[in-house]
This record gives sequence, C-alpha cells and structure tokens, in this order.
Amino acid sequence: MPLPTKSSTAPRQRLTLTTTSLRNVIVSNKSDVIYYEIVTPKWQRDLTTISRLDPNTRQFDVIGEMKNDHHGKAEEVRLYGGALTPAHRFLEDGLEPDTTGMKRAAFRGKDGKKYIWRANKRQLELIREDMPEDEPVAIYHREKRHMTMLRMSQHPYLEVDSAAMDTLDSLIMSFLLVERRRRDGRL
Repeated sequence: MPLPTKSSTAPRQRLTLTTTSLRNVIVSNKSDVIYYEIVTPKWQRDLTTISRLDPNTRQFDVIGEMKNDHHGKAEEVRLYGGALTPAHRFLEDGLEPDTTGMKRAAFRGKDGKKYIWRANKRQLELIREDMPEDEPVAIYHREKRHMTMLRMSQHPYLEVDSAAMDTLDSLIMSFLLVERRRRDGRL
C-alpha cells in the first residue's frame, strides 16, 4: 500500500465567491480559468443549477443540479446529468464529531477518494482520507466586513489545493450543501 501523499507545493487556487448567497453566486479564480455559476431563478425556486464555463469554447456546461424544497433546502442532487440522489446520501451524514469537537460530513470525489468536510464555528476545512488531517485540501474563508455589518472588505473564498482539483465539481456541490447546513445550524 503506498504511503499517503503530502499536499503538493504548487500554489493553491483561490476561488472567490461574488456574494454570500449560496443560491445565486459566481465562484471563480482571478483569471476566470476556473468559473462556476450557481443560479436559482426566482420563477423556479425549487431548482438550483451549477454550471462550469469551459475556458476553450467559452460555453457553460451544466455539471449539477439541486432540487430544493419550499424552504430552499436541497433535497436531491444530480451530477453530470445522472439520476437524482438524496442529498443526505450524496453527503454521507451521521458522522460523529471528532476528538476536537468538529462536526463532519463526507463525500466520494470523482477520483474515487473519500473527502471529509470538518466544520467549526469559524471555517470549513476539507481533508482527504489518504492525506494527513493537519493538511486540508480546501479551506473556506468567510467574508470580512467593516465593523461587522457594513460592506464586505473581503469576499468569501475557497482555497483549494492542487490535490483536490481533479474532483472540483464534486467539491463545489458538496461545499454548497455543507455550508448551507452549517448556516442553518445542522452541521
């Protein structure tokens, strides 16, 4: 069995969220090579679509959908046009808090590896099961505001290691689900 690989020394991608909304937001890096559009139309509140911009063709490809209940909570998810899967099955629920008190939720990435979101009151961290726990492959940094209520001085962003770039579509989908649960107090 190979030893766990250390996180690469390549620079992390900083994926900035344009708003604090999880239903209508753009997630992109500085050069827009990585560009996701998450849209929930006002006339169809029960469906959130996640599209990725192909940098070569400049066309949007739908990579996922979330079917929402009347409260806006995702009930079912679909990746790459597959069958709808209950959100709690996509995001493996029921994991107990770890020894540090952080709550967890996991998903299986496109690369077949298990990824685990850890949540505390300040931030979300994503670790991969075959890597050391003190080296998260993604970290969500919340927005910063002037005097805690005025305009944002720093937009929220995801800091993603190159080790997780192969499963970025699943990472974005799971991030939206986990962050919604964290905001609702369910994680």
